[in-house]
Amino acid sequence: MELRHVRYFIAVAEHLNFRKAAEQLHIAQPPLSRQIRQLEDDLGVVLFVRNKRRVELTKAGSAFLEEARKLVVQAGHATQAARYAKKGESGVVKIGLASGLGGVVSKVVFDYCKRFPAVQVECRDIFSNLQNESLRRNEIDVGFLRPPVDQAVLDCELLFEENFVVVLPKGHRLAKRRSLRLKDVADEPLIVFDRSFSSGLYDKILGLYSRQGLTPHLTVTHAEAHEESGAIMVASGKAIFLGAGAIVNRSVSGLELAWVRLDEPEAKIEVYAAWRKGEEAPAVLTFLDSVRRVFKSPARQIA
Repeated sequence: MELRHVRYFIAVAEHLNFRKAAEQLHIAQPPLSRQIRQLEDDLGVVLFVRNKRRVELTKAGSAFLEEARKLVVQAGHATQAARYAKKGESGVVKIGLASGLGGVVSKVVFDYCKRFPAVQVECRDIFSNLQNESLRRNEIDVGFLRPPVDQAVLDCELLFEENFVVVLPKGHRLAKRRSLRLKDVADEPLIVFDRSFSSGLYDKILGLYSRQGLTPHLTVTHAEAHEESGAIMVASGKAIFLGAGAIVNRSVSGLELAWVRLDEPEAKIEVYAAWRKGEEAPAVLTFLDSVRRVFKSPARQIA
């Protein structure tokens, strides 16, 4: 059974007249009659009762008509889905987000969803280091992350640079300063997250201390200021937090925290979009186009 046979059947069933159906289909009546007989042979049932005066559907024909209409509609949907997929207008795009990047990446997702509403976007929170492996394993399609990026197997584009901030208790003697130098807080106990989560950020922070001949007093290695445990540590005066500004979630400000910009030339870190080399999936490529639409300049800074 071919789809054209189904369309021919529907035309005859709706007109109950072979001549009118043939005119609608722009074919001659004899070939149409032959196609209907072939369909009946394929199905092993009689679809129409024919005589010189009229054409009527059999019970089998009525039952087949209902399903035939659904089949034609579904075939249209399938054709449309294939065309949309070819143009990147349908499918699924899976993205990974490093800590604190949800705000800026949401602008990309909003832009993309407006342009391609039929595409499903799935977002996952994944530490920067782990995104490299997630991309290699096809667990995500696009990653938003801080260094390092495995450029042997991944392509990437620099989106912007984040400035570093110092997070302090609001009652701290330095909390009202507009900016701080590293030497101002060098003697403060420092919260640093586990290096396996974001080795680039970890190395950047410790590198700032090292280049100035300073030794950080590490006190906690598994909590961050945007997490409740880390925020409590800072608010209680046990430690400060130093890191990329976007990581710090200001929703914890009820714990009496203050954010002060770190005024050092190298106190910033890059944020990249990364994807697999040779990526060909249209939905992923159109998502990357939205990334470029939102981040129009090659590099921007955010606090």
